[in-house]
Amino acid sequence: MSAVCGGAARTLRVPGRHGYAAEFSPYLPGRLACATAQHYGIAGCGTLLILDPDESGLRLFRSFDWNDGLFDVTWSENNEHVLITCSGDGSLQLWDTAKAAGPLQVYKEHTQEYVQGSYVVK
Repeated sequence: MSAVCGGAARTLRVPGRHGYAAEFSPYLPGRLACATAQHYGIAGCGTLLILDPDESGLRLFRSFDWNDGLFDVTWSENNEHVLITCSGDGSLQLWDTAKAAGPLQVYKEHTQEYVQGSYVVK
């Protein structure tokens, strides 16, 4: 993963994770959130990485694990510490970077899938 902060490319290697979405904080200059997954999102878990720039590249500020790959992330428009991610299991996760544990809330509304004329209950 790399990001351009202040004109210089910054890099952080995270073994076993592949980045799918990254978004800079609208509140804290240089703070970056990255949604990741294992095994190219095909199988495994995901991790939300919160990164800050430093002299040597990017420094891990906080990370949160989820039981499926994370594929998108966005910052709250109302709170500088809150983010939301979406994952391969069809759920949305609400995270607070001010707390070490998470998520704050999980939203999973779909309990059935429509597959070619029939319902498959999950």
